[in-house]
Amino acid sequence: MPAQPDIQSSLVPRLIELRKSRGLNQRQLAEALGLDPSSMSRVEKGERAVSVNELVRLARVLDVRVEDLLGDTQPATSIWLRAAGESPDGVAQSLDLFRGVIRDYFGAQAVVE
Repeated sequence: MPAQPDIQSSLVPRLIELRKSRGLNQRQLAEALGLDPSSMSRVEKGERAVSVNELVRLARVLDVRVEDLLGDTQPATSIWLRAAGESPDGVAQSLDLFRGVIRDYFGAQAVVE
């Protein structure tokens, strides 16, 4: 059986990188998550694991997918929609629906080009 990835060891550096890239300090991130700042410090030191619920909240606050927090690749910055075999009107309808879904998921900051 293949070795299981160490989620904690991939989460900690990614979390710190994303927090800093968003211009947040530990206290600000802790407050956004509803955590005590000392708990956030322990998470970033690898001394405290995060719950699934906290992981989902982290992804939401940092504006990434949960997979982006856990994976060993950079977070996705683009989403592509491919509509093959549809009429131009069908593609336009699909794109309008897609725009609505993206805005509902990511909020007002979402840009769909």
